[in-house]
Amino acid sequence: GAYIAAASADKTVKVWNTKTYSLVQTLKSHTDSVTTCSWSPDGMHIASASADKTVKVWNTKTYSLVQTLKSHTDSVTTCSWSPDGMHIASASADKTVKVWNTKTYSLVQTLESHDTWVWSCSWS
Repeated sequence: GAYIAAASADKTVKVWNTKTYSLVQTLKSHTDSVTTCSWSPDGMHIASASADKTVKVWNTKTYSLVQTLKSHTDSVTTCSWSPDGMHIASASADKTVKVWNTKTYSLVQTLESHDTWVWSCSWS
């Protein structure tokens, strides 16, 4: 990959160029620690999850905020793009996994059955 994105407790996502290892951009909009970030399969977007209970989707050409996904009631611990890029799954301390449509940014489904925090989720 040409870039590395990293999530931080400083409430940002930073993107570096892997050829020069120079900082390309700092993504700022979260109001609490960013717990993870994930590139879309086509490389056109980054999703970031945060203790602020949101997932944010960023355009990687302009590094602008595209959408804030809100429905979790506690920290979002991780997020993962589906292989076709049509959905994002987000897991949370609220004991749920939520599935989001990436064209409409609407909530598709909430998966419930964990008894405590959900730390990770991944697509097959």
